[in-house]
Amino acid sequence: MTAEGKTLDGSCQCGKVGYRVTGEPDYMAHCHCIDCRKMHGAAFATYVGVPRSGFTWVSGEDQLTTFKVESGTIRGFCRTCGSILASWTEGEPGNIYITAGTLDSPIAKRPENHIWVRSRAPWFEIRDGLPQKEKY
Repeated sequence: MTAEGKTLDGSCQCGKVGYRVTGEPDYMAHCHCIDCRKMHGAAFATYVGVPRSGFTWVSGEDQLTTFKVESGTIRGFCRTCGSILASWTEGEPGNIYITAGTLDSPIAKRPENHIWVRSRAPWFEIRDGLPQKEKY
């Protein structure tokens, strides 16, 4: 623990890229947008929103590659194993969204909702009772 709150660590599959979050996460959601579905190869991606000021790359930043999708979202991923570690937008410079699956530390935060459900995979039915938002 730090004075600012909990410290969370995360890394890619091969371990070359690592990050640390200091403080409590602001937000957690399942995103069903077409970009997340394509990038993750899954029905949705789960992201944890944290203040950019509490986020640090602790190892392998030189192994990080980015890809900017048409919507403007930038995704950072390991150039060796391909793990998507975080995403951000120029329109929200104070926030970064880490992929929940890359966390190495346990997290108490739970998903609050499903976003971009208007783009959800037609073969996936949302049944968890969380609120569903058409957009973000």
